[in-house]
Amino acid sequence: MLASLFGSKCFFCKKRVRKSVKYINDHGKLVKVCFQCVPYAERRAFRKR
Repeated sequence: MLASLFGSKCFFCKKRVRKSVKYINDHGKLVKVCFQCVPYAERRAFRKR
């Protein structure tokens, strides 16, 4: 229940965020990224879901 209140963790910076962007990593797993780390995810060629 507490995880839903504070959101999920960003894959890169490990901060808790309420709104995140979903990406698929190289291994095919779903990864949540905060808006500050989106440019880094784009450079690393993660696929947007």
